[in-house]
Amino acid sequence: MIFRSRHIRRSDADLVARVADGDEGAFRELLKRHQDAVYGFAWRMLRDPQEAEDITQEAFLRLYQAAGRYRPKASLRTFLLRIAKNLCIDYYRKKRPERIDPFPDIPGSETPLGLLENAIDADRLEKAIDGLPVNQRTAIVLRHTQQLPYQRIADVMDLSVGAVESLLVRARRRLREVLREDG
Repeated sequence: MIFRSRHIRRSDADLVARVADGDEGAFRELLKRHQDAVYGFAWRMLRDPQEAEDITQEAFLRLYQAAGRYRPKASLRTFLLRIAKNLCIDYYRKKRPERIDPFPDIPGSETPLGLLENAIDADRLEKAIDGLPVNQRTAIVLRHTQQLPYQRIADVMDLSVGAVESLLVRARRRLREVLREDG
């Protein structure tokens, strides 16, 4: 006799349909699946944990409100990242935030000098990324922190794959120039 698990993993589209019918458990499941990716993206764009949390909450609130109208054209994560991207752009248009420098993630080196050098390099890179135009910064963050493929980035940014490639080339070139100037 074969027993089926009571916990069948439902698709995102099915969960969104359930949210539209008022199923709060389905909404909690979507939140659990996707909130880290949305928060991580917003944090990388804004460098402010509180604002990133607000962006994440607003993105999920908009999903909740639009659940009945949601028609999956891309993955739900892509849909949520697109909402978050637009909210981040709105945030930048309304005010240019003062940058809050959290301690950078420091890879590897165990010596105090190595740790200091890594921290300085990470800080220089973060500042250089912050100085990019918003579309270039968005593409860099989606590619290098969210590890999204070019097609998904194009979907999030509502651009062609060629435009994404171009943004990434220009962003990387600019980062090299800035880091060479600072170094």
